[in-house]
Amino acid sequence: MQKELNEFEIIERYMILILGVVDRPIPSREHLQKELFILSKANPKASGFLKFKKHHKGPFSSEISELIDKPAYYVNAFSVDKRGRCSLTEKGKKIYEQIVKENSEDPQFKELLAAMKMIRELYDKLSKDELLFLIHVTFPEFRKRSTYFNKLLAKKKKLAKSLLKKGLITEKRFKELASYNYNSK
Repeated sequence: MQKELNEFEIIERYMILILGVVDRPIPSREHLQKELFILSKANPKASGFLKFKKHHKGPFSSEISELIDKPAYYVNAFSVDKRGRCSLTEKGKKIYEQIVKENSEDPQFKELLAAMKMIRELYDKLSKDELLFLIHVTFPEFRKRSTYFNKLLAKKKKLAKSLLKKGLITEKRFKELASYNYNSK
């Protein structure tokens, strides 16, 4: 990303890139939030712009929440349907292609897109509860204000079994999650 861009414009570009890297909608607002959170943990440059705080459903960015509904720089680039799925509009797809074209020679940009694609391919497959459960147990520091975590714990065996059936976790991780004890963490 270019340094002369405003912070909100950079956040919108990250949103456009993660929405555009796979040609299907992100399943929900929660998925968009958590997938960008995972990106911020994997990419130091992204973490400089994507800031998350403790929230009742885990890590949350008020900027992402506001910009998905009212973008400041790329008006009408993305949309959220009645079911909460987030996607690029035709205008957004053109912006995505332009950003990719402008950065096509940058190896770090290629790595960023590869990381985004990997995140989308993995986390888009999860239900909201599966996603939130994994986030809560993987990043316990973000569940301090969570009002949702106890609901997830009550379903931990079912959620872990579903993740195992989808081939998204190993048998070892299944056993860890199915017997997860909040007090021991």
